This record gives sequence, structure tokens and C-alpha cells, in this order.
Amino acid sequence: MLDHVLDQLRRYGHDEVVVNAYWLADQIVAWAADKPGVRVVVEAPAVLGTGGGLKNAAPLLAERFVVVNGDILSDIDLGALWAVDAPAVMALRAQNEPVHTGVALENGVVTGIGAIVGAGDPARHFTGVHVLHRDVLDLVPPGEQCIVRTAYKALVPRGVVRGVMHAGAWNDIGTLAEYEAVAGG
Repeated sequence: MLDHVLDQLRRYGHDEVVVNAYWLADQIVAWAADKPGVRVVVEAPAVLGTGGGLKNAAPLLAERFVVVNGDILSDIDLGALWAVDAPAVMALRAQNEPVHTGVALENGVVTGIGAIVGAGDPARHFTGVHVLHRDVLDLVPPGEQCIVRTAYKALVPRGVVRGVMHAGAWNDIGTLAEYEAVAGG
């Protein structure tokens, strides 16, 4: 899974990569040992989540950076996200059934995220892939795990979060059953 994400990042010119690890961190550190440009930040002793993990890794992050959740497989165009200049740019995807939290989008501006901020739209969801400016991490309080419930909750009402629709491949493989469904079991 991590090789897929690393290959995707490198295809778009992102050669310096920070991997946030908690579960099986020793295996992730071993995986990264022979990967040039890859640094691993281990969350310990408690899981920090995306918000806390990014905040913890902030000294290693560029002023603007791409975030790709490690438990998805996709062909999201990271260049399209990078081309949008905003404090936060989310890759969004249509969904036929409201499996994931809905995200409302008007003229490229995210106006709501489910029950978190504003009214979400169940016809689309956040893919777990986004571009952020590092100062967005200042909106994540110490000890907080969720970037969406903190930074995005503060930014969406300001009208500064952009969304880019993705129509290609995207699979959540965060559980063994989801992975097996994608891998052919």
C-alpha cells in the first residue's frame, strides 16, 4: 500500500515524503529504510490521527504539502490539486450512496462537511487526499486527532477551502475486507 502511495507522490514530483506511523510502526520504519527521501515520524505513545500527526510532523513539512491517506488506492491527479492555490484543497469524489460523510461544493468552494460544518451533500465525499498550507496546522489544537473537525471546521465558513472532483479510481482499503475486495480476495 505504501509503495503505491509513494509511487503516486513521486509521479507528481514529490520526492521528499514524510510518513506518519503508529500501527505496525516498526514495519513501516523498516519499509522506509531503503527509500530515498522518505522519513518516518512515529506516533507514540498514543495515536495522533491525521490532525495531530500532521501537527507533530510540521517541522518536516514544506510550506505547502500533499496529504494522502495510506489506506486508500487511487489515481487522483495530485497535479490538479496542487494547481489550486488555497489554504486547503480537497480531492472529492461522487458517491451514489451516502457511505462517507457528504461534502457540499459550490463553484469549486467547499461550503459544508456533513455534521461537522455547514450542510454536507451526500452525493460527494472527501477522499482523504488534500493539499494544505502548513499554517493550517495552527488550527489543530494540541492533542486533537481530526484535521477535518478542527482546521476544516474553522476554514470552511471563511470560504477558503477548495474542492476538486475526482472521477477516476478510488478505493478505501482500511479494513481487511475492503483490501480483499480490491485485491480480488
